[in-house]
Amino acid sequence: MSVESPSGLVETRAQLFHGFSDRSRLSIVEALREGERRVSDVVAVTGLTQPNVSMHLACLWECGLVAREKRGREVYYRLIEGVPELLSAADVILVVAGETVGACPRYRVGRRAA
Repeated sequence: MSVESPSGLVETRAQLFHGFSDRSRLSIVEALREGERRVSDVVAVTGLTQPNVSMHLACLWECGLVAREKRGREVYYRLIEGVPELLSAADVILVVAGETVGACPRYRVGRRAA
């Protein structure tokens, strides 16, 4: 399915937002908002375990939402262009609708999708 088609665009957007839908991944993305970091830096900032951070960074990298660069023995991760702006746009929406989004029974954390 082509991304240019309306149905392809919707499907690709759904996949994009799925990448941000996990709390651990979103915590990692927030940590990277301040600039590039090593896995150990992300662990320190988020409080997540090293294996968890490594797994989610691999997921974000495979999906193209973060870039990585190896420098010696260290690997540095950073958000790709556009992700910080997307998060800023989400922050604007949350200023307007955050209370209702937070109270929405359909989006409640821990609720299983139908």
